[in-house]
Amino acid sequence: MIWIQRLVVVVFLAGLAALVVAVILLIRQSEGVPPMPIFAGLLGAAVLILLAGASLALISIAGSARRSADALQRMARLGGSVTGLADSADPGPQPAAGDTAEDAMRPTRPQGKKLVATR
Repeated sequence: MIWIQRLVVVVFLAGLAALVVAVILLIRQSEGVPPMPIFAGLLGAAVLILLAGASLALISIAGSARRSADALQRMARLGGSVTGLADSADPGPQPAAGDTAEDAMRPTRPQGKKLVATR
């Protein structure tokens, strides 16, 4: 994937250089400083930046998807013995029969050591 990113950078720099050369040639051929070639050059540079950013983002997404697929294949080879945090988390104590709905929604406090702020 690195070589594709480098290729995108090379194409971007080549396009930017060609755009700068084209704007300079248009300005030299004119008698004053026309605003249209400068505006077109800035617009072209903005389009090049957006296209390069979009293609690099797609390359990054593809790389992440490939790493995810590799991780899933490794997990499948292990027989699915790898558990996630949600599967291994202890649900904690269940609310008592007399608790209200508000108490049931409140998270339980950890038992054991008490945290005390010190100065």
